[in-house]
Amino acid sequence: MWHSLLGFSPLRAYVSRRGELGGRVNISMWIAGIAVAAVVGLVAALVRAKRHGSALTAQLDARETELRVLHAAARELLTSVDPARVVTAVEREIRRLLSVDRFWMLAVEADPGSQHQLRSFTPALGEFAVPPEEEKLLRGIALEKCPVLLHDVKLGDGEGAIHSLLAVPLCLDGRVLGVLAVGSRLPQVFTAAQLELLTTLGQQAASALEHARQHQAATVDSLTGLFLRDYFFRRLQEEFHRSARYGAPFSLLMLDLDAFKEINDRHGHLAGDRYLRALGPALRASLRLADIACRYGGDEFCILLPETDGAGSRIIAERIRVAVAELLVDADGTPVRTTASIGLAVHPLHDGGDLKALLRAADQALYRAKRQGRDRVVPWAA
Repeated sequence: MWHSLLGFSPLRAYVSRRGELGGRVNISMWIAGIAVAAVVGLVAALVRAKRHGSALTAQLDARETELRVLHAAARELLTSVDPARVVTAVEREIRRLLSVDRFWMLAVEADPGSQHQLRSFTPALGEFAVPPEEEKLLRGIALEKCPVLLHDVKLGDGEGAIHSLLAVPLCLDGRVLGVLAVGSRLPQVFTAAQLELLTTLGQQAASALEHARQHQAATVDSLTGLFLRDYFFRRLQEEFHRSARYGAPFSLLMLDLDAFKEINDRHGHLAGDRYLRALGPALRASLRLADIACRYGGDEFCILLPETDGAGSRIIAERIRVAVAELLVDADGTPVRTTASIGLAVHPLHDGGDLKALLRAADQALYRAKRQGRDRVVPWAA
């Protein structure tokens, strides 16, 4: 009977359904597990993609920054006619792109027999003293015309020692102008991509330095670093027309060294040249940025003071007179010094609207300063 009951079709159907339901539950759980695993895998893939995308975005941002800096540097460098400004701009842009502890940008004498192998691109600084191991390395890099990436060097001692170096030669049309290098106190911090970046910036710098050199050769006296006479008179003519248009006054100073001939006679022309070389920076230090000084000839100088009346120009002229009187130059162990007489004329007060008359007035004022005892400032007076 019980066998009959067990064989009853509704019960068998129930038991069968229980087994079937259990199977379906197991299958559903298996499918759910696969789905969960798929979701976890997808999430992991998305995380990896996001990380990769973030890295790629960071690389693109860095590259964009580099290109923007190089573009800005190119615009500034190609308009620079002062080597010191070129060097300053290059260092500023490099420090925007790289973390560096040392910066070198030096001209290299190509003559192997030259006593002074390295010098500054800034004329006022002249020869540039560097430790022998740095001099040998930097000069070698320049003359070999080969960019260098060094991961583990040792330049210097103590905490300031350089352990990583990027260096590129500054070359133009096959000529070696100098070397550009940066260093870090940490080892293995620079990359090949950064060396390529420095090479590009170095090429821009080489072109800018050559442009500045050509401009200086045409406009700047090599001994004093002041402007040449022809360039000065072009600027004076421009200021004359500008003053006529806007009604602003300007002043002209004519300066003559009082006893410069005695320096040459007593100590030799090399001592005289050494004095003139020191005089140029001393005059510039006494002037404003807009003022223009030139070597008029020999030991005579002209100075243009834009937008400056008689009272203002007298103050500046007196400052120049004091600077010259205090200038002391060593001539092979012997200190030499002299003084200056300065004549002053103001446009349009002293010239009646005639530029040649202004020059004559300043020259006559200088002559009177000489006759009155030298070492003084004398304004022109009718």
